Amino acid sequence: MENRGQVLPVAALALAALCGAAALAVDVGTLHYQQRLQQTAADGAALAGATELNYPASADVTAAAKHDAALNGFTDDNGATVTVTVNHPPVSGAYAGNANAVEVIVAAKHATFFEHVFGTSYAWVQARAVAAFANVPHACVYMLGNGVSNMNSSTINAPSCGVVSNGGITMNGSTVTAAEVGTVGGVTVNASTFPEAQPTTVVPVTDPCPQIAGCAYLAAHPPATSPCSFSNLALNGSTTTLSPGVYCGGLTLNGANVTFNAGVYVITGGSLNVNGSTMTGTGVTFDLPNNSVNANATTFNLTAPASGNTAGMLFYQPPSNSNNPNLNGSGGTGLAGALYFPAALVNANASFGSWLFIIASSLNMNAANATIPANQSFPGLQHAALGE
Repeated sequence: MENRGQVLPVAALALAALCGAAALAVDVGTLHYQQRLQQTAADGAALAGATELNYPASADVTAAAKHDAALNGFTDDNGATVTVTVNHPPVSGAYAGNANAVEVIVAAKHATFFEHVFGTSYAWVQARAVAAFANVPHACVYMLGNGVSNMNSSTINAPSCGVVSNGGITMNGSTVTAAEVGTVGGVTVNASTFPEAQPTTVVPVTDPCPQIAGCAYLAAHPPATSPCSFSNLALNGSTTTLSPGVYCGGLTLNGANVTFNAGVYVITGGSLNVNGSTMTGTGVTFDLPNNSVNANATTFNLTAPASGNTAGMLFYQPPSNSNNPNLNGSGGTGLAGALYFPAALVNANASFGSWLFIIASSLNMNAANATIPANQSFPGLQHAALGE
């Protein structure tokens, strides 16, 4: 009987220990799960904050980072349940003091299930991330939409810059020589080669227009679409020189040899239609506010302005215009300048020489060849990558 009486307090102590172990297992597991969610939020917030550094004139690193953390379920409420601390530059770790890096700490208060029996009703969990500009070159081919771009029997030669897509890319019998080939949606490869960088997954990129002086100017100062300098102008089989101005009703070239004087050509109320013609011009910009360019069997000898308000811009089609351009040509010196079609599917067939860079929603290339001059400087956006 004495032995039985001694078992009761021992059993009670054992039961308390078991309850404590259960509390520890359940609560620690729950808090570990919450910590993983916070780490995802911290990672995204750090990337958002670092990406904001691309826009020094209006950068708001803290707002961008906190906004992204909120999108992942952690809104800073001044410490009531969540705090999101943004440090630019970071104050600790390998990137401490680095102006090209952003540190984010997400701390959140979580209720416990069993530990309150032992006087602990909640616990604070913390996650930390640091993002910095990756040591990769600027991109020179941007596909901003989430659709699939296609490259069939085509060649992109861009050894000093990158090719990036927010969607996927399908490559059939193509060769892409680039310092970076990055996609969000992945690459489907059929009999294609990558002599330089291999395809990799990247975070979504944003429109680089604000970083390109000529593009930013056109976005902020759209050229006037009136009065009309020419109306419904069509040139058939002639050799002509044209001057800058507003071309109402579009501009049509059929079997023509046209030299464009330097300046801005606003093509409004109709498309720039070019068939079997040669386009030659230095220091020219084509503004397409409501239509696009449809060029077939065209020889391009076009160069964007080297200076001035529209420096670097050869074709500018605003984001509000989703009409798809067709750039089909062969021979000539090519298209030396920015091809800006951010909301459009760009169709490029046959060889049409070199370009400076292209910004499109998506890109279809068929038996096309494009070369990015190796000595060009590309003012595109830098990529942010997680460092810690």
